[in-house]
Amino acid sequence: FAINPPGTKKVKIDNETLYIDQNEICVADWLEYINSIEHSYGKDSEELKATFPMGIDTKEALAKFKLTKSITGISLEQAQKYCEWRTVVVNSVNEETGLGKVNYTIPTEEQYTKLIRTFGSYEILSDKNKTERITGLQSSVYELTNEGSVLKNNGVFSNEEVVPSENIGFRCIATV
Repeated sequence: FAINPPGTKKVKIDNETLYIDQNEICVADWLEYINSIEHSYGKDSEELKATFPMGIDTKEALAKFKLTKSITGISLEQAQKYCEWRTVVVNSVNEETGLGKVNYTIPTEEQYTKLIRTFGSYEILSDKNKTERITGLQSSVYELTNEGSVLKNNGVFSNEEVVPSENIGFRCIATV
């Protein structure tokens, strides 16, 4: 893959190349997703209603939050649908530019464990450019895993957290 998939940083762990989001998915990212779903399905569609975070029922209400804030209040299903949508959007652009196929998912417990073991928990350096960092891992909000558990600040996975929650966000990982 000639360039990193959009929004990600390349890291190598145990001879495996992963592309992980530099930051958790933020409000601005989620609003882009909501706008796309609204454009595709309509303002009153069930598909659009299903995108709103816990406690939010309009995109205008969501837009009042700081756009760089991690999106929280998202269920595992919502996060997975976001990754599916992102995969389609990026691959449609890649078809036009001749770049390869990308698949976005939520990191698994195993992937998070390897990232933390290899790089530490708060800042992960990109292998290509040591000034690029993957930030916020375990620090700003707990993070959802693909299995539905939650990565807590102490590096422990928990199945006891209630999802969705205002303390739980997520990021994506890409494979090419």
